[in-house]
Amino acid sequence: MIDYLSEVKPLESELTNEQIAAHLNAKTAYAMSPEECKYILQDNAAVLLDPVKVDQRSGSLIEYYQSLEAGDAKSLIAFYLGRVYADQSVATDQYPRSIQFASVEASLPAELQAVSAKLVESAGGRPYSGVTEQDVIDAKSAWEQAEADRIAEEEAKAEAERIAREEKKAEEERQRQIDEKLQANDAQFWSLYNQHVAILKDAREVDGWKAAIQSMADGWVE
Repeated sequence: MIDYLSEVKPLESELTNEQIAAHLNAKTAYAMSPEECKYILQDNAAVLLDPVKVDQRSGSLIEYYQSLEAGDAKSLIAFYLGRVYADQSVATDQYPRSIQFASVEASLPAELQAVSAKLVESAGGRPYSGVTEQDVIDAKSAWEQAEADRIAEEEAKAEAERIAREEKKAEEERQRQIDEKLQANDAQFWSLYNQHVAILKDAREVDGWKAAIQSMADGWVE
């Protein structure tokens, strides 16, 4: 599956979906290591170094290079060998090196294509081989849908949290009002009690108590 954010999005501003698909088909998993490349080229007699004459090279790739007329293929082979023998990696995992390497590879004779295949394998192969333009479009659509779902989920979560905060605030306000009412009732009770009942604490007449309690009830304000 194509990772849209790392493989497609960085190229969208400069490449079409078709071009991105071509790049993904051509790219290797990671850059080509100069040490591995030199070993493969020498092991397959593609580039042989003269043990006596410094920087003297021979081999099937050198012969092929010398047979080419000036043009992109010759320039790209020179660039590739220049990087490798300067102990620098070749970014065949990045655009445009991916396309450039693949284009030269396609033009090589059969024996050199076999060597090229080993070079590609040394860089992790081509993980997106077979990718189509539609796959690129689908990867973007899938990411956009996932992003829309993520945003919607975050918004729903934020809304739920907002509602919960408001409900908590409303409940706290309700409890505050209840507490105030209870405190007011308590204060009113003791005020009426002291006014009508407390003064009768030593009285023994029932009617007086009844009247005092009734006065408390009459004076109660909701």
